[in-house]
Amino acid sequence: MADTTDLSFAELTADHLHDVLPIERESFKDPWSLASFRNFIVLYRTSWVAMRDNRVVGYLVTQWVLDEIHILNVAVHKFERRKGVASFLLDSLFERAVAHKMADVYLEVRESNESARALYARYGFAELGIRKSYYHDGEDALVMHRRVRKSDR
Repeated sequence: MADTTDLSFAELTADHLHDVLPIERESFKDPWSLASFRNFIVLYRTSWVAMRDNRVVGYLVTQWVLDEIHILNVAVHKFERRKGVASFLLDSLFERAVAHKMADVYLEVRESNESARALYARYGFAELGIRKSYYHDGEDALVMHRRVRKSDR
């Protein structure tokens, strides 16, 4: 397991977007725009960054509705991958989910994204179904789900 003791977890703000956008562009075929991020973080205060040495190395965008969390984006800077950053973000999310008595977490992931699917499987996510042609390029998305457990603390 990677040492993540030097990482900090903070709410994603407009000040972070200059670091977030390049990570977004290198991570996704259909990246969010600056305007999309700005609008989202104004409406929802449920997105976070992982920081190392005062710079963003990864981020997590979620939407919370009633007792459900929907993970919309998880991305890590290309030079920080395989160093535990995504796990740090998910661990931090589940700590908050328990504290806020959330029940379920859902996400969609590209069918071809083997590394993300493996990460989610390690966290106990199970495949619920497929959203056909979910992405702009026509690729299907796997819908995944996991219950929030008290042991996530």
